[in-house]
Amino acid sequence: MHVRRTRRALLAWYEPRRRAWPWRRTRDSYRIWVSEVMLQQTRIAVVAPAYERFVARFPTLAELAAASEEEVLSAWSGLGYYRRARNLHAAARCLTAAGAMRFPRDRSAALALPGVGAYTSAAVLSIAFGQVHAAVDGNVVRVLSRLARLPPPDGRGQPHAAVSEALLDPERPGDWNQALMELGQRVCTPRVPSCGDCPLAGECQAHAADVVDAYPVPRARPAREAVDLDMLVVHDRRGAVLLERGVFPHLDHLWLPLTRTDDVAGTDDVERESVRHAIVKRDFCVRVWSRCEAAGRLRERATRSAVSERKVFAPADLADIGRSSLLIKVLRCAQLLD
Repeated sequence: MHVRRTRRALLAWYEPRRRAWPWRRTRDSYRIWVSEVMLQQTRIAVVAPAYERFVARFPTLAELAAASEEEVLSAWSGLGYYRRARNLHAAARCLTAAGAMRFPRDRSAALALPGVGAYTSAAVLSIAFGQVHAAVDGNVVRVLSRLARLPPPDGRGQPHAAVSEALLDPERPGDWNQALMELGQRVCTPRVPSCGDCPLAGECQAHAADVVDAYPVPRARPAREAVDLDMLVVHDRRGAVLLERGVFPHLDHLWLPLTRTDDVAGTDDVERESVRHAIVKRDFCVRVWSRCEAAGRLRERATRSAVSERKVFAPADLADIGRSSLLIKVLRCAQLLD
């Protein structure tokens, strides 16, 4: 593979085609950091409007750090993987507590922050500050796997990390990282890649051998766990609903309907349809029940649990909390949301 020719070809392709995402209009390290965290495990088309809402609400690192976790989770609603938001918030507080007002320029300091790993630090430092670090995400792994016919990356990300460092353009590291990721998003896609439109087709070993579909080499995937679960939506006639957090083990920091156990079961419960929800390697089948109670009884229930935090939310208040897609599915099933 000819390194200089590869660099020239990719950057020449990228320059006129780069998409005008909102985070590309800034060199503010805080905003670039927010975008990179959001883009992990979330489709870019979903991230774009969510990013603009988030930075409008928290335009600076200091304002994010000063916000409550509830406010941050509310602004994160719809993006999923809420641990990312909690880590981002915790990292912002760590930085402001130390008197910092932006993402650190020192990579070791960046890597010490909650939720910041090799990819995030390299992406932010290269894009915001022009530092020479190769950012290797899933798109880059796929491109490099085909380009050099590489085996699956090991626990240290090798050999992809080494190949990525060798190819990185030291004069334009931020553009190079973004170009390689965009090539994976738009051309070197997981299925039916557009090799005829690829600026690196002439350098690609998998393309030359006509084995593009064999790369990346698939790894054996662990079996997904099927979990059956009951949830009870307790509400009053005005639509106020009792929610809890701290019980459901995989979203213990978010508000959800009661995870149904014997202490909340009742003869007046109405069985609704089941909803399905996936979290990482688990597939949940949630059987939904609902119960209408007097407002006073609802408030009493909010004070009685010894194992969870419970609270009654009026319909208008639901927009101000971190709303997981599971909560939305269950409330819609119980006919409390449109």
